Amino acid sequence: MKKRAVLSTILVCLVSVAFLCTTADARPVTLKVSHQFAKGDVRDEMTRVFGEKVTEMTNGQVKFRYYPASALFKAKEQWDAMRMGSLDMSLFPLDYASGKVPQFSVSLMPCAVQNVAQGLTWRNKPIGKKLEAMMLENGVRNLAWAWFSGGIGSNVRQIKVPEDVKGVKLRAAGKKFEYMMKEAGASITSMPSSEAYQALATGVIDTVLTSAASFVSYRLYEQLDYANVPTKYSIWYMAENLCISEKTWQRLTADQQKAFLEVAEWMHQDWIVENFDALAREMYDEYKKAGVEIHEMTKEEFAIWRDFAKKTAWKDFADNVEGGQEILDLAVDAME
Repeated sequence: MKKRAVLSTILVCLVSVAFLCTTADARPVTLKVSHQFAKGDVRDEMTRVFGEKVTEMTNGQVKFRYYPASALFKAKEQWDAMRMGSLDMSLFPLDYASGKVPQFSVSLMPCAVQNVAQGLTWRNKPIGKKLEAMMLENGVRNLAWAWFSGGIGSNVRQIKVPEDVKGVKLRAAGKKFEYMMKEAGASITSMPSSEAYQALATGVIDTVLTSAASFVSYRLYEQLDYANVPTKYSIWYMAENLCISEKTWQRLTADQQKAFLEVAEWMHQDWIVENFDALAREMYDEYKKAGVEIHEMTKEEFAIWRDFAKKTAWKDFADNVEGGQEILDLAVDAME
């Protein structure tokens, strides 16, 4: 009898512990979301739409606190902060981590993505799976792919083809764009897009490549005389993905994780293309209104850039990044 009583007591204790663990796992959590972009920028909006949907699907179990405009971490610091678990989530330009993981430079490779919709197909193709696996190896889980077209603004001249950048002081965004533009004769200065306005205002740079969204949200039209707007063709597409620390992910319950994945897929299907495709036209309208001289890249100009990119940025990536040729081939395959 005593043995049965002891076993019964042990069983009750185990059930109680299991119940407490389950309750603890399902307790409400508030996650910190950081990014470098201005409040109201479409990337800021993306994090908030995602968060609202997840909060709704989890009946308020998961909530979010937002830190736009580098209020919590500087732009490039967010990668290590997610890796270490001191930051839960970020809308993060993947190329910003290419100093730590050189293969990520393919996410901002000149002329390697055709449009936003085509870029989103990476999530279901070998190129996307490979990069997501590399992210996970580094302690960061990818949730949603977000691609942005970019343009070229200058105070010197209209930048149409590679020879036009000779002698300019350029913020290129991304190691491979920097390499290509340096080969074309530009003087390169590296900085996040959030610092471009001040750099233009003080003459540190006179030419800038960045996303159409950043051209508008950072009001760069106040500092520029010329803009090559990506309404038809763009040499610049950048993956700026919604990411979560793997340490944070593992603290979520299975049902909470499911909600995150379902909302991410909804954004891929019904939100990202619709909202991001409109950015180039918004840039066109804002720069026209500001009196900036506008150019829209032609098919012929794009072909010139692509040939130049293959000889410079693509070759450098293939030659100097471990597995670079394989990754580049996967990116090219994703365009077909």
